[in-house]
Amino acid sequence: MAGRSDLPVAIVGAGPFGLSIGAHLRSRGVPFRIFGTPMHRWRAQMPLGMFLKSEWDASSISDPAGRYTLRQFCAETRLPYGNAPLPLDTFTRYAMAFQRHLVPMVEDVLVTAVDRRPDGFELRLATGEGLRAKSVVIATGLSHAEYVPQKLAQLPHQLRSHSSAHRDLSAFKDRDVVVVGAGQSALETAALLNETQARVSLFVRGSSISWSQSPLPDQRSLWQRLRRPASPLGSGLKTWFCANAPMLFYHLPQRTRLAIVRGDKTHEMLLGPAGAWWLRERVLGRIPILLGQSLLGVTASGGKAVLHVTGPDGRSLDLAADHIIAATGFRFAAASLPFLRETLLRDLRCVEQVPILSPHFESSIPGLYFTGIASAYNFGSVMRFLCGCQYTAETICHHIGRSQVSSRLPYVITSERNPKVS
Repeated sequence: MAGRSDLPVAIVGAGPFGLSIGAHLRSRGVPFRIFGTPMHRWRAQMPLGMFLKSEWDASSISDPAGRYTLRQFCAETRLPYGNAPLPLDTFTRYAMAFQRHLVPMVEDVLVTAVDRRPDGFELRLATGEGLRAKSVVIATGLSHAEYVPQKLAQLPHQLRSHSSAHRDLSAFKDRDVVVVGAGQSALETAALLNETQARVSLFVRGSSISWSQSPLPDQRSLWQRLRRPASPLGSGLKTWFCANAPMLFYHLPQRTRLAIVRGDKTHEMLLGPAGAWWLRERVLGRIPILLGQSLLGVTASGGKAVLHVTGPDGRSLDLAADHIIAATGFRFAAASLPFLRETLLRDLRCVEQVPILSPHFESSIPGLYFTGIASAYNFGSVMRFLCGCQYTAETICHHIGRSQVSSRLPYVITSERNPKVS
């Protein structure tokens, strides 16, 4: 970039949310730069053979014109569409085509530092380049948010890992593996391990496993549609509300929002841990499931991990395995993003380490926006899913378009490998 002149917008992250925002900014003529390896987590960290939990119609990245959808991509490439479930490979092929078509200016470079300035922000790239931006959008997705319970984290790294660390689960063939968790990641990881001939058990704290409902038939009466409205995330009034009314969710009391997203004793967790309806037959009756378990502690003995647990009957049990996979989800914490400088974090208002956002996804630091899982406490669990991209991109880009005076003249990035953005 020519010198260190101010850039209107910098996007940190090139996953579904970052690409959606880039596509919307480009359509508005707002100059920006976007940094990150396109769809890195999806292409390099999610397991081979995985299927998406989201249904086909809820798995498009947000295109401002509404034309570059997953359905359109499958039609153009003659791939089957609507045959449940949605293969990971089909989605990543679509996402990369979306990026090449609508956000070709992605720069495959890491942002190593973001700090606050009186008139905006200063960024440092892994290449050593420095730049200034008036606004910064954090779209890092699940990166740096992997959650491993403290007791499991005490085990040596060679004996335990997070589910996101495994691209090829066939490495566990003929080994004893315990998967901890009860959500889609845990259930699908266990199924894939079983299908690659690992000896796998599933450790579940709750007394049962929840499963999502199969898609509703297209032909339903008006009463059925009113009683159980369909949404991109499933059917039912609560699910419809979560998927379609993020602004109404935002205006709930903060304590209520946190309780709903966390699922504490006073409020049912919306879109909480559950397996996809099509996964049930690959798990039930095929994999030993330990329900209602309490983890007392862990030890390493003889090259194995040993879980000390009590069952629902109060009896103690030692569960030994070659490896423990914590499919225990993700928890965002602003301080876990290694590129956010301490001086910036001190000015960032948070609740439970999650930024408090305005109705426009803007944090307490003007011009700094957070998306995806980082915005779930503010706008609901829909922000953990692909279908949250559209509302996020439309809202942020509308706000940036209003608050920044953008020149309609081309904004030139002088790095040879980066095209002009206009």
